[in-house]
Amino acid sequence: MRLRHLGYACQNLTLGTKSRTVRLANVRTETLIPVITQNLEDVERALRWNLEHGLRFFRISSDLIPFGPMDVFPFDWEEAFAWKLKSIRKLVRKEKLRVTSHPGQYTVLNSPRPEVVDASVDELEHQARVLRAMDPKGTMTLHVGGAYGDRPAALERFEQNLSRLSDDARQRLAIENDDTTWDLPEVVELAERTGLRVIPDLFHHLVFPDDTLPDEELAELLERAAATWGRGVMKLHQSSQKPGTRVSHADFLDMDDVDRLLALMDRVGDADAPYDVMLEAKRKEKAVLEVRRYLETGERPARAVPMETVEEAG
Repeated sequence: MRLRHLGYACQNLTLGTKSRTVRLANVRTETLIPVITQNLEDVERALRWNLEHGLRFFRISSDLIPFGPMDVFPFDWEEAFAWKLKSIRKLVRKEKLRVTSHPGQYTVLNSPRPEVVDASVDELEHQARVLRAMDPKGTMTLHVGGAYGDRPAALERFEQNLSRLSDDARQRLAIENDDTTWDLPEVVELAERTGLRVIPDLFHHLVFPDDTLPDEELAELLERAAATWGRGVMKLHQSSQKPGTRVSHADFLDMDDVDRLLALMDRVGDADAPYDVMLEAKRKEKAVLEVRRYLETGERPARAVPMETVEEAG
């Protein structure tokens, strides 16, 4: 397969964009309107900046519409911001951009607690609605959840609760392996049973406890993951390990990790079939541009003093 787009998540450090929110106690029309307006304007600014720099893949924050799926939300945000959403959607369609989302850690579809599952279903429906308004083909990424001391039961709950999602939300959903509970082989098997798509995260695979596979077997897993996308363009996640940590993302990519990803994907599928990679590096668009320079020139970046890191929003 061939690499098509590199993307980054949620914040553009060059522009200083970020996802703004409000306190639950302040969920009122007059406080939400300016916050959501700025959030959506920042998305459009980031997309236009990306286009100027040849980037066509972007993950929006899951917090663009603060408390959007909750009953306390005081108005129809899609109707109120139809003008701005239309502008973003028009840009996405015209320029063939790819927009995705990644609901946060509290969206747990296989929780044994009914109230958590209820909230998770609401959140996924909300995220699907946001994506539909911006990118009709946009997908949302979800981790399988916890094991809760009974792995078969946890998987069964996940599959059962999928039926609670609308067709639109389910069709947008893709599942990702994590770094502690559900490894890539398990996630691929779950996707094949449920008809969901798989987003392999190679960093999570690398740091998963006691889960080492030779590259030949890993390539076979990636082949199966690619098959879950059908005629759609496969998406992967990639990052590098921050020195001195087990699961923290580094500021930039280690080019050895980039080389390994490319070598693995060279062994997957049709050589002309495209795939996209979301780089989950702390330095966001700066990391993407650095990787692109490496791919274009073969020159590895020099590392002098570590740059200040930022926490990823959404």
